[in-house]
Amino acid sequence: MTCRDMDDVISSQSGESVLGPQSAAHLAGCERCRSLTHLLDEFAAGDRPHPSERQLRRIETNIVASLKPVRPLPPSAIFLFACVVIFFSVAATGAFLLGMDGWHALSVAERIAVFMTLAASAILLVVSVVRQMVPGSRHAIDPAAAPFAILVALALMMAVTFRARQDSAFIAGGLMCLKNGLAHAVPAAFLLWLILRRGAILFPKLMGAAAGGLAGLIGLSVLEVNCPNLNVFHILVWHGGVVLISSLGGALVGAAAEAIDRSRSRKTT
Repeated sequence: MTCRDMDDVISSQSGESVLGPQSAAHLAGCERCRSLTHLLDEFAAGDRPHPSERQLRRIETNIVASLKPVRPLPPSAIFLFACVVIFFSVAATGAFLLGMDGWHALSVAERIAVFMTLAASAILLVVSVVRQMVPGSRHAIDPAAAPFAILVALALMMAVTFRARQDSAFIAGGLMCLKNGLAHAVPAAFLLWLILRRGAILFPKLMGAAAGGLAGLIGLSVLEVNCPNLNVFHILVWHGGVVLISSLGGALVGAAAEAIDRSRSRKTT
C-alpha cells in the first residue's frame, strides 16, 4: 500500500471505522500518514489544532513558489482531429512503404468486418485519451476497461472472420509482421505523446494503456492492409499481439512516469 492508496482509504473512512490490516501496517511504517491520521483524529474529537504563524508562512511560501502559469487547453475537438490525423497519416505511410497485398487478399465482407471493428475501436480509444486529458470529464466506458474490451472485441472479430489455414512459416512470417506492426506503432505513440502531454493526466497508467492501445491499432491497420496471410492463428497471435504489446508497453511507461512523479514529490516535501 502506498501513501496515495492511504489517502483514498482515509477519504473513505467514516467516523469510527476501523482501518484494515494493510492500512494499519502502512501507518506503522509511514510517519507522514501517521501524523495525518493523528491530526484528523484530533479534529474529529473536537480538539481542532491550529497551525502556528511560522507554519502558515512556510505553507504560503511553498504554495507561491510552486505556482506556474497554465496554458488553457484548446477545445477537445482539436485534439480529436489531431489524433485522427496521426492515425491515418501513419497507417497511410505504412501502406505506401509495405504495400497493400493484404487489402487485395481480403474479401469485401472481410474488409468490412476488419476495418469497421478497427474504426470503432480507434474512435473509442481516441475519445478516451482526449477525455483523460481533462480531469472531471465523463466517460461512456471506464478508461480502465476500454483497452481490455477492445482486445476482446478484436479477438472475437478475428476468430469469426478468418479460418485456420496451412502456414509453413508461422514463426518467421509472424515475427516479421510483429516487427512491422511495432515499427509503426512506436512512432505513432511518440506523435500521440506530443499531443497528450499538454493535458492534465491524473492516471498515467490508464492513459498509457489507452494511448499504447491506439498506437497498436495503427500498427494493426498497417498489417491488415499489407499482410496477405489470412490464417486465423497468424492474425490472432502476431497481428493482435501488436495491440497487446503496445497497450502493455504504454501502461508500463505510465507506471514509470507515475513512480518518477512520486519520487520527486517526496524529495520536495
